[in-house]
Amino acid sequence: MDGCVAWGAACYAGGTRSMKRNSTADGEAAWCRRDPFRGGCYLFGLSLCVWQLFFFGHLSAQTDVAAPMGSPAERVVRVGCYENKPKIFTDDDGLPSGIFPAILDEIARIEGWRLVYVPCEWDDFPDALESGVIDIMPDVAFSMARQEEFDFNHELVLNSWSSVYARKTKQIKNIYDLNGMRVAVLKGSIQQEFLQQMIRGMGLKITLVEAQSFEDAFRETARGHADAAVSNCYFGDYFHQQHGLEKSYVVLNPVTLHFVTSRGGGGELLAAIDDAIKVMKAQPGSAYYKALMDWIPRQPKPVIPTFIVYVLFGLIGVSCFGSVIIWVLRRQVNAATASLVHTNEMLKASEKKFRDLFEKHTAVKLIIEPESGMILEANESAGRFYGYSTSELLKMRVQELSTLSPEEVGREIGKAMDQRQSCLEFKHCLADGTCRDVEVFSSAIDFSGKTCLHCIIHDITEKREVEERYRQAQKMEAVGQLAGGIAHDYNNMLTVILGYTDLALKKVDRSDPLHADLIEVYKAGRQSADITRQLLAFARKQPMRPEAVDLNRSITNMRNMIQRLIGEDIELIWKPGGNVGPVFIDPSQIDQILVNLCTNARDAIAGVGKIVIATESQALDRAFCQDQEGAHPGAYTVLSVADDGCGMSRETITNIYEPFYSTKEVGKGTGLGLSTVYGIVSQSNGFIKVQSEPGKGTTFRVFLPRHEGHQSEPSTGSPVAPPVSKGETVLLVEDDKAILSLAGHFLERLGYKVLMADRPRHALHLVEGHVGGIDLLVTDVIMPEMSGRELYDRISGQNPSLKVLFMSGYTADVITERDLLEDHMNFLQKPFSFKDFAIHVSKALGATPSSA
Repeated sequence: MDGCVAWGAACYAGGTRSMKRNSTADGEAAWCRRDPFRGGCYLFGLSLCVWQLFFFGHLSAQTDVAAPMGSPAERVVRVGCYENKPKIFTDDDGLPSGIFPAILDEIARIEGWRLVYVPCEWDDFPDALESGVIDIMPDVAFSMARQEEFDFNHELVLNSWSSVYARKTKQIKNIYDLNGMRVAVLKGSIQQEFLQQMIRGMGLKITLVEAQSFEDAFRETARGHADAAVSNCYFGDYFHQQHGLEKSYVVLNPVTLHFVTSRGGGGELLAAIDDAIKVMKAQPGSAYYKALMDWIPRQPKPVIPTFIVYVLFGLIGVSCFGSVIIWVLRRQVNAATASLVHTNEMLKASEKKFRDLFEKHTAVKLIIEPESGMILEANESAGRFYGYSTSELLKMRVQELSTLSPEEVGREIGKAMDQRQSCLEFKHCLADGTCRDVEVFSSAIDFSGKTCLHCIIHDITEKREVEERYRQAQKMEAVGQLAGGIAHDYNNMLTVILGYTDLALKKVDRSDPLHADLIEVYKAGRQSADITRQLLAFARKQPMRPEAVDLNRSITNMRNMIQRLIGEDIELIWKPGGNVGPVFIDPSQIDQILVNLCTNARDAIAGVGKIVIATESQALDRAFCQDQEGAHPGAYTVLSVADDGCGMSRETITNIYEPFYSTKEVGKGTGLGLSTVYGIVSQSNGFIKVQSEPGKGTTFRVFLPRHEGHQSEPSTGSPVAPPVSKGETVLLVEDDKAILSLAGHFLERLGYKVLMADRPRHALHLVEGHVGGIDLLVTDVIMPEMSGRELYDRISGQNPSLKVLFMSGYTADVITERDLLEDHMNFLQKPFSFKDFAIHVSKALGATPSSA
């Protein structure tokens, strides 16, 4: 009986999911997801399933009662479920659905888990994780504060950002328009955290109205209990029209979404999730991409309403009935004539039915003569899609539409005629010269007495573009991670190069020609170190740290890197403005703005050209600001990047800030560059103006509010001389032997007593065998056997007065993220010079460097 039911279910349509509502140990309702089954939607399969269930229901019920919920090998994983469509929600059947459940279903199938979904409100999930009511919570945005409370899976699941939605009577064009408003937010959400920080940092008077769900937040706004609502882009774009709300131009707080567990309580779960997501991302047709295509809103394709089909068949039935009546009435008069009339009527009705099904169908349909490829019939949708009239299409061969050669088209037609392959993918050319990706479903039919090919054609260009955009974004994320790792190794090598060059300079007289050569080597090493620091700053993920920044100084420091970025064929012109005031922004974000704008300018130039970077001060009046979105009267510092490239049309300019929008060739851009610039500038209360015409180049002007405070000035005091040792004993631990030898030379030259070890365990043996105290431990952070922090903890347990100086090729924020160091600990970034090393050692020992 099980085999019969399974066969019948296989004939039945559509992705049915079997769910059972159970109770958890503490009595709360939960959904238990069993083996999900998917199939094609056919009435025969449905009827067969109903027949089998009717006759074998009793036996099936007995089997269900006796069968256990899951095999002993299954692992029960309890998953938190809250309402945030389309990412995760409860559907009309009361079952968990959305992007995250779809991905988690596939992971559970791979890992052999049995998922139990536990309903909980968003602000209750931290307690549910802590108490063990749930094992894992999906759809959690990453933040530094949350990382201290939960464990996140490493592999990115989704990117997201927040938008502001308001009633049509509210005009919200920028952040300042929220001043004095009541804004509804999800209680405990990342949006609430961000708005609270913004209120404190910008001094805005915004009243936050807490809601238990995004649905409640939209409902409160629609009823007038709040002026606006802030939600993630997925929920907001899905539901704002249902509540009569409009989406504003304000974009906030880009974040990444992950699965989380309680701190230290779900390492195996998160590791399994990361492994499965990596595999799915590498497979374009995986459950990961299917979940995105199923739940991210896109324009639906029109279909014929069911009632029209019913009306059509009803009319045909009436026509047939009338024909029969006529035949009966005329039977006695002229039987032969009545029979002929009846036959003609039936033929006309049949022809009309199939003609309407063909010509009026919204899908593109062609009937092709297989030997020649001639198009024998084409419906109205085909004419609209290809841009030809029906009469023009009937004079063409299918080879004229395809980008394949005539021989290749002939082979594909042969496959379809032999039923070896009924679904094929091609590129078809339209009348305007553009090419579209199409999916062609073909079957052999009898047409005018000969066997022809009936083709149904679907446009899948947008689907292919979305898949390619996601692959490109993942590639860029991997490049950033690779760049961070390369920069770390590069820093270690630069430490040796700069260190020994520094020592050699101290041994060579200034009059010796070798001294000048060594100076050039040292300069090249410092420039390489600067490039590495810029690479690390560009790739790191950390909260924004705004400060007063001098744009002229920042751009001057970036000139060499930008010149290398744009290439030697393009001239870089730098025009710093006078009396340019500081701006309040994260310095690394200035780098991102410049790199993205200059990269776009470079790609717009074919061959030789020039890029002009300039700054100026400008005071904006109220009249100017009325016509410019995001502008407010006051003093601004303006950064402009101009090129003499191909320029842009007005239509292109209206779309350039949309995420994933790109006019570049495949593989030459992610479509996220200008979106990033727009987000940074908007977050800094600025705006962008673009001037461009086709063939006349492009100018981007970035307006940033002038900061009235003071930026930090570089030190102009006397140079600091390396401090002198007082005979202290230093234990030096470094797994890179070249750096170990170099740092040992530095310490001996400074007069310290040095104990050197190339491994942590070797260092512990030295400490045990050393007679006398050790004043300072200088150690690398990440080493084999144990980290530098673990080594310090073990030695300081026996020597509480031991001082420590950590050094690493990774940046301090990366080390801190891994919980290897604390912010207050002494840290020396590689590469370092003799002077930097001496000063940090002295500072760690508590001495004060002297002035030369």
